[in-house]
Amino acid sequence: MDVWRTVELSARLRTAGLRATGPRLAVLDALIRLGGHRRADEVHSHLTGQGRDLARASVYNVLRDLTAAELALLVDVGSGVTLYEVGGTFHHHFVCRSCGSVQDIACAVGTPPCLRPDADAHPGIASLDEARIVFRGLCSGCGALRGSALLP
Repeated sequence: MDVWRTVELSARLRTAGLRATGPRLAVLDALIRLGGHRRADEVHSHLTGQGRDLARASVYNVLRDLTAAELALLVDVGSGVTLYEVGGTFHHHFVCRSCGSVQDIACAVGTPPCLRPDADAHPGIASLDEARIVFRGLCSGCGALRGSALLP
């Protein structure tokens, strides 16, 4: 990682209230370079491929820290699969049932939570700060292969 990249990522970490440690810099850089929605093991493999000796557990710990600081977003696409992506604007996800691709879907409201349960039906909820929505169906590529229209 070049000096300017290190300075930039260090500033992001410090602004989020985190120390700019070597592992945090490496994992954040890997997440940015890989792009998209990535499993922790993919981030670890990328770092290993770059000659970075970082334990798998350290990658998981750093991703947890980055997620807590909102520098990374946790993407729960179901089936026990947890993906991570670079933090940014809150959004939802679409998962293709055929190929498994994951796409970002803008939040209709713009800020979380996008949905609120009926307060009368759920009086035990004191506060609500997030609702994540996962849309499922066929992506345009898989839909074209099957000859189906996804949206009216």
